[in-house]
Amino acid sequence: MQLSQLITQLATKFDSQPVTPLANDPDILQAQFATNHEAVGPAQTVLLRPHAPRQVRLCYGDQAVAVVTLGPQTATVATIQNQLLQLLLMIGKLVRPATTALITINQLAITAITADFDAVLQQTVQLLGNPVAIIDLNGQVLSRSHTTALNGASIQTAVTQNQIGRWLLEHGFATNKTDFSTQIYVAHDKLSSVPMLITPLAANQEPLGYLVMPALKTPLSACHALLINDLGKVIAGSLVKNQVLPTATAQHDRLLNMLLTERQSTTFAAQFEKQRVALPTAMVFLKCEPLTGQSPVVLQQRLRYLLAPAFKTVLITIHQQQCVALLSLSLADYNSPQFKQRLQKLTIQADCRLIVSNFYQHPADTFAAYTVCERTSQLKTYRGRVVFCEDEFYNLALARVNHLEILPFFINPALKGLLDYDAQHETELVATLDAYLMATCHLTRTAEQLYVHPNTLRNRLKHILEITGCDLRDANTCFKLASAFKLQRYLERNNYTPTVVPTDDPEPTGN
Repeated sequence: MQLSQLITQLATKFDSQPVTPLANDPDILQAQFATNHEAVGPAQTVLLRPHAPRQVRLCYGDQAVAVVTLGPQTATVATIQNQLLQLLLMIGKLVRPATTALITINQLAITAITADFDAVLQQTVQLLGNPVAIIDLNGQVLSRSHTTALNGASIQTAVTQNQIGRWLLEHGFATNKTDFSTQIYVAHDKLSSVPMLITPLAANQEPLGYLVMPALKTPLSACHALLINDLGKVIAGSLVKNQVLPTATAQHDRLLNMLLTERQSTTFAAQFEKQRVALPTAMVFLKCEPLTGQSPVVLQQRLRYLLAPAFKTVLITIHQQQCVALLSLSLADYNSPQFKQRLQKLTIQADCRLIVSNFYQHPADTFAAYTVCERTSQLKTYRGRVVFCEDEFYNLALARVNHLEILPFFINPALKGLLDYDAQHETELVATLDAYLMATCHLTRTAEQLYVHPNTLRNRLKHILEITGCDLRDANTCFKLASAFKLQRYLERNNYTPTVVPTDDPEPTGN
């Protein structure tokens, strides 16, 4: 764009007054702040020179071509600097093709997908031609925040003494602004001897910190202003991906690691309050097992997306290379069929299996819930994608017996007798008794399940009573028979074959 056209376009948005025109009308390809020692700028470049508290001279070569007034007499420093940035951005959009910046950002984004954070930051430094720093929301510099030395006494002081953080707070650039992730600031207010470009870092609209670029090696230019916001988005994604700067969600998830590793329950409430998360008092613990080759981290991300809308508190973390979660819910919800259906649907969507702990109310019991889930996952008796630990209690108890060979001795003799009778007479008394107990001794429901007439079922139950002598109206008797069936299934699923019991059988020991 020719210089005269540029000045005309700027006058549509800013209080701009042209000065003596040049003899020629050069093409303009760049705009940048003038440095203190720079008398003449590069060819095809407009220089921005501060002239008064609210005025900037636009110069070409050694001659002023226009004067721009920034804001009214009562304008604050923040307002003036914001307009200064808008001026720089407008010039950049007028003289630089949009595709140039897009190609640059796409190249960095590809690097961010495959490379670690240091490589991404190094490439950012090369693109900007200046060192950069990553500042958290409190104004503190991260340990891995810059790859080029922030030399220069003034900028070093600004960074190390937290002046940048204070500057942002004093000028109202807070994280509660609706446009947090799209703001850019030019900081040149007694903060350092050179202008600094500052853009917020956010992941999924969640504030993380700031990317700061002091114009130490190359002058602050329109190219910097056009690139910095999109560069900040790529940097923010790389920070989160490489776990250099955790999001608030990730910090919340670490609370679950605390519940699993710390035993001082008196500190739980304070730690949860610090992260602004309600300490749950009604919850379940989940052990999440991928059914395909997906990593625990990928499964964690998928489950967070699926679980978060459905539960008041959702904490999902990686513990000992396994994806685990904690959900807050009421006892009534835990026992509802809707909860089981929701988990079943979720396991299909996330392609995983969920081991669900018993419902509990004390956060200090989280480690116990984890232990039970871990032991349940080692059983061979469960089926399906959703496994409730309370349904596996009997099998968990059996798994603690040291010698599998002695377990058949504890099968109820009534069941043994019926097994022998069915084998000799080709009857179905064992299946009948199993169905009757599974139907909680409900006659009609059992008959419907077996597809027999209720009278046929009554005759079979009478026959069972004659063979075993067991009164099926007695609750304790029914419990023992149901336990015998569980033991029988446990042995079958563990491929039990009768062997000789050791004569020096030791006492069972815990695993």
